[in-house]
Amino acid sequence: MIIKKRPIITWLLNPDTSGFQEGLTFAAPQNRENYEILNEELKHLKEIRAMKPKWGLPELVMPSFERVMEKSAPAFEKIMPDLFKEFSETDECGILILRNNETLVYGFGDNQLNIWFFNEQNGHSMFHFSAGYEFVDGQPKLLMTDSILYDDNLLAGTIQHRIDEIGIRLRFIAVYLAVKKYIKVETLIIPQGTFTAVAGTPLEYVEKKKVINQCGQEVIVMDSKWFKKIINDNDIPVRGFFRMQNKKNPEGVWYKELIFVDPFIRHGYHRNAKIEDDI
Repeated sequence: MIIKKRPIITWLLNPDTSGFQEGLTFAAPQNRENYEILNEELKHLKEIRAMKPKWGLPELVMPSFERVMEKSAPAFEKIMPDLFKEFSETDECGILILRNNETLVYGFGDNQLNIWFFNEQNGHSMFHFSAGYEFVDGQPKLLMTDSILYDDNLLAGTIQHRIDEIGIRLRFIAVYLAVKKYIKVETLIIPQGTFTAVAGTPLEYVEKKKVINQCGQEVIVMDSKWFKKIINDNDIPVRGFFRMQNKKNPEGVWYKELIFVDPFIRHGYHRNAKIEDDI
């Protein structure tokens, strides 16, 4: 996987430079009104940038991390309003690099999550939309300008499909932060211009897990330390599941941690899959 230079990242992490970064631009909306809306939304991000929030290093989400997110999402969905409140209290914000040439800039505040969505094309960061998400009486509410939502140049599919896809991305960020906080994960910093293969990966899998960083700065790669089990096909497997459990730290303070209860089989055996061993 090659991480190419993304103008939006360069711009956000260098707040003392004036104006906008070369290569940072808009996707072409259907009308002038939507162009003005996108311009105002990007100006709002510029104002946030000037406040120098603690973005941290950009984070690349690896497939194994996404699999853990998928498995743990049901546990977090039940407490999603509480997660929004928790992350708002600490003003969580950051930059996510996704494998499908997407860059998500996000920030929590006032029990609300806001994102700015960019698609990377030929060295350009194309701004498509901004959206917000909050919970009212425990129910999720999408905050987005209708004219942008209905713009066929910016978004694809039916209106309901667009609402669903945007909601997925917004919840993705909340689950992502929850997994980072409550689940043991592997973080690996990839320096600029270097090739890195995730340690402990068998040679036949190196091509799938190597990362080449060409984006002009350090990037954090989020990988998972959870491993799957290989189960005897002749027996009946019982699937693993996630559970919140109370634990006490060395100072005697109680805290919660999401644990994974290993899958097991009746009258059979299981062993670690080699590709998923702890690294």
